Amino acid sequence: MDRISDLPDCILLHILSFLPTKTAFLTTVLSRRWTHLCHDLQHFYFDQNQFRNRNTWSDFSANKRFLAIVNWILSRHKAPPIRTFRLTCDLNPSDESTLEWFIIKVLGPNLEELNLQLSSILCSVSRVAIPNGIFSCTSLVTLRLNGVHVRIPSPSAPSCRYHLPSLKTLQLYDVKISDGNLEEILSHCTALETLILGYVRQSFVKVQLSICFPSLKSLHFKSYFGETLRLLVIDTPSLKRLDIQVELWFHEIRVRNLHNVEDARINISKQSFVLEFLVELCRIRILELGLSVFDCLPEVPPHRIPEFTCLRTLELTVRCFDTRYIMNMLQKCPMLKLLAIVFTARQYLITDPHPSRKWDHSVKVPTCLASHLKVLKSRDMLNPEMIEIFSPMFFNMDLFWSHLIFRWIIRELKDFQKNYPFCQGAPRRAKLTFAICTYNGG
Repeated sequence: MDRISDLPDCILLHILSFLPTKTAFLTTVLSRRWTHLCHDLQHFYFDQNQFRNRNTWSDFSANKRFLAIVNWILSRHKAPPIRTFRLTCDLNPSDESTLEWFIIKVLGPNLEELNLQLSSILCSVSRVAIPNGIFSCTSLVTLRLNGVHVRIPSPSAPSCRYHLPSLKTLQLYDVKISDGNLEEILSHCTALETLILGYVRQSFVKVQLSICFPSLKSLHFKSYFGETLRLLVIDTPSLKRLDIQVELWFHEIRVRNLHNVEDARINISKQSFVLEFLVELCRIRILELGLSVFDCLPEVPPHRIPEFTCLRTLELTVRCFDTRYIMNMLQKCPMLKLLAIVFTARQYLITDPHPSRKWDHSVKVPTCLASHLKVLKSRDMLNPEMIEIFSPMFFNMDLFWSHLIFRWIIRELKDFQKNYPFCQGAPRRAKLTFAICTYNGG
C-alpha cells in the first residue's frame, strides 16, 4: 500500500530536501506529482562522483554530462527560491562561465547555504570569479568556497559592498582574494561562529589580518600568506575550538582572550609564537602539539612553559623519543588522563637528541603519572630501537595504567613478534590494544 503519496506536498518536499538531488529526481518515475515536487525543491546537492560511469565515460565526458544535468535542473526551477546549493565537481577551461551562471541562478534573497568544492581536470583552468552579490546576501548563513579555481574579486562598484549579517560559517580554502579584501569581508560578518581559512592567496602587498569576533566558536587557520601577512591578530573571547598552522616567516602574531578554548591543535614553527599561544591556552582541556612545535619547543627552559591545570588529553607529535620534551610537558600537566605520542620519524631520525636524560627512579615522577594518567597511546612507532627506549620510560614504574593502545607501522609481522615481549613489563591490570600495519617503504 502506498501511504507516502497521501502526505501533503510540504512534508514530501521536506523529506526530499535531505536527499542528494540525483536521488530525489529518481522519484519522478513514480508520477507527475513527483516531477512537480522535484522542480519545487529548495535544496540542491550535486556531486559529480554520483554521476560517474567509469566503464563508459571519460573524465571529460562525465564532466560535460554532469554540468548539463545541473544546467537542465536549474533552468527549469521557477519557484520557490533556492535555499541550499552544494556543488562538487571538476572543471575544464571552458566551464567557468557555466559555473558562474549557476551561482547567479541560485543567488537570491532566500539563499542560506552556498558550498562549492571545485577541482580541475587540466592545470590551465582559470579561476572562477564569485559574483559580488554573494558577499552582500543578507540571508546567507553558510558559505564554503574550496578550490584552486575560485577567485574573490573586489566589489565592482562603491555601491556594491560586503554585507553578511546572517553568516555563521565561512570557509575559504585554496582560493585567491584581492589585497585587503579578506579583512574587509570579515569585518562585515558580525554573527560569525565558525571560520576556516586555508591556503588563502593574496598578492605581494603586505597586509595584516585581524580575527576579532565576540561570537566566534571555532577557528581553523592554515597559512599560505608567507611574507605577505605582516601581522595576524586573534581576539576571540567565545572561542571553543582552535586549529592553527602557520609558517616560520610570519612577521608577528598577537593573541588574546583565548581563555574559553577547550580543544586546540597548534602546529607553529616559531618558538615565541608557540609560547604566546600556550600562555593563553593554559586552561585548555584537550591539546595537540604538531611536529613543528617539536622542532622548537624542547629548547625552551621549563619555567617558561605554563602549567595546564585543566588539561585532560595531550597529543605530542615527535620525530623521535625525546625524553626531555615529553617529561617537561608531563610536569606541566598535573591532571592529565590520556597521553598520545605520535611518531613521524624514519630510520635516520630515531635517536634521542638528549640521551643523557633518561627516565629512571631518580627523576621526579610527574604528578599526572603518579595519580591521574591512565591511558597511553602510541602511534606509528616505526623502529624497534624506539620500542627499547619507550619501554623502560613508562613500564618500569609502579604506575596504574588502565589502557595501553599501540598503533605500529612495521615492515614485516616478524618485527612485531620479535618486539612484543617488551609489553610483558606492562602492568597486569592494563588493557592492551594493538593495531599493526605493514609497509614496504624505505
